Amino acid sequence: MKLTTSIILLFSASSLFSFETNYADSMFEKAKEQRGKQAINFMLDNFFSVFIKNHEDGTRWMQTCLTYSRQTGDKKLIGRSHLSLGTTFYMRGDYPQCLENYQTALDIFEALNDKSLIGRTCNEFSVYWRKQKLFEKGLEYLDRSYQLCTECKDTGCVETSLNNRAVIYEMMGRYDDAIRYYKKAEDIAVASNNQTGLAYIYTDCAECYRLKGNSDSSMIQINRSIEIMSSLQNFQGLAMNLINKAALFAEEKRYDEAIATYLECIELSEKLKYTDLQKNAHAQLGKTFAESGDFEKSFYHMDRSAFLHDSIMNVEKIRSLSEMEVKYETEKIENDLLAEKQVRTESELKLANRNKWLIGLGGFFTASIFLVLFLYQRKSSRAKAEKDEAIIAEREKGIQAVFDATEEERQRIAKDLHDGIGQQMSGLKLAWQNLTISSKNLSEEEKNKLHELSKILDSTAADVRDISHRMMPKVLEAFGLVPAIEEMLEKSFKLSEIKYEFEHYNFDQRLPKKTEIALFRICQELINNVIKHANANFVSIQLFKNQNQLILIVEDNGKGIQQNEKQDGHGLLNIKSRLNTINGQVNYAASENAGTTATIRVLMG
Repeated sequence: MKLTTSIILLFSASSLFSFETNYADSMFEKAKEQRGKQAINFMLDNFFSVFIKNHEDGTRWMQTCLTYSRQTGDKKLIGRSHLSLGTTFYMRGDYPQCLENYQTALDIFEALNDKSLIGRTCNEFSVYWRKQKLFEKGLEYLDRSYQLCTECKDTGCVETSLNNRAVIYEMMGRYDDAIRYYKKAEDIAVASNNQTGLAYIYTDCAECYRLKGNSDSSMIQINRSIEIMSSLQNFQGLAMNLINKAALFAEEKRYDEAIATYLECIELSEKLKYTDLQKNAHAQLGKTFAESGDFEKSFYHMDRSAFLHDSIMNVEKIRSLSEMEVKYETEKIENDLLAEKQVRTESELKLANRNKWLIGLGGFFTASIFLVLFLYQRKSSRAKAEKDEAIIAEREKGIQAVFDATEEERQRIAKDLHDGIGQQMSGLKLAWQNLTISSKNLSEEEKNKLHELSKILDSTAADVRDISHRMMPKVLEAFGLVPAIEEMLEKSFKLSEIKYEFEHYNFDQRLPKKTEIALFRICQELINNVIKHANANFVSIQLFKNQNQLILIVEDNGKGIQQNEKQDGHGLLNIKSRLNTINGQVNYAASENAGTTATIRVLMG
């Protein structure tokens, strides 16, 4: 849908968004100079240039772009925003958020039947599955990507598809096949003068040559990529090349050069906020120190890599790492003093060698103790997490029991109202009508009183029927979720000035009863909130099913939801509790003067 709020007004509120680098700020100012959808297209086209300089800026840039895209109602812009946002989460190691955004983008592009964008999204999916080591699944997505992009003559997409296939073959150990596909991708990149793509092809091909044992060819490819990345100021690509170059130095036992290059990579990836690359660089640096015989520093960097992997960097661990660094420097000084004594006499040399072995063994046992303690702590944390999960599961069973009991009581009351009081009211109404007909000799005033009493009786009977229906809609029980929502929307908005639209897709079969009731009550609660609090004049409701996922979107153009309402509102807490019982989740997107979008996702079976 298209809301009346303009993109120009949204950009005027730029103080709501802040970036870490001057580059991102300057690019955002350029975006504000554009008009309408041109501004969003500018942000989409330039997101990568922002991202490669600072990952947090890139993520915030795309979150802002997605907010603006939703205001236009343009599905293509929304899908492209989700696709790019998914890539930012992938590069930062947040794989659940990455997969969610990729899937949303693919759903939108498939609904639009846009072959080029479907192909590009399949390319990104192949990278995701490659990261999970599910190579066959990654190749399936690449087959679809190559076919679609070839049909629509999207050479950039075809180039990426060929390069991604080469990377998977490389990870599968099929090096000759990988090099053959790298060459095909390179030919397309050169022909189209795609410098960015060409740089990444050289980076990936270098790793293939390294694994194949051809170090010279690997170094040539890396240096080619570094030259292009530097000219493009692509610091992310430069950092990736540094870690690969350091690995080559380490394999050739050029440890000093390897260590210096790893440290340069770590420094650059920290500036980029590229956590995943930091983790890998620390791990490889730890391995290099171990191969060079420095076990203490090896353990430090391996431990640092583990901390980054688990995202656990509390004060106690930071202090522990600092103490270890001091210990390393102290031992280095002692070893230097010992080396000076070694030149004095042959006997002192033998003594120094024996002490060196003792220090090495002591360091090894110290590192082992730290490792055991670290593994024990992780095991304890996992045990606690399992216990917490059991408590949460039991709590959710209790919540489900409360909801089931509530719905059963609603159904019982509705039946009593309809079959009991409703039938009695119908009988009373019939008797009253007969009495009115037989009272022909009454005065005009008495007849008017009887007429007023008849109207009250009709109104009361209608109220009883309405209450019975609200307690448990017959349409929901008889025909399912879509007809029940349609009836609820008609009755909710017929006496108001709020316009609405309801779209639904792929609901040919009934859902489980528990799921239908939960989604109906959630939709009912969201509509009540719009009527009571939003000050909106238009509401869009979308309900669709895609494979094993149900999605309900309720979007209004009102004043937006406040932060305290998100956390403390009874109705919103009730929605969250209901979703917990059906394996669902809710997300609220809101900003001042932009309304509220509530997105409900439920995983089926």
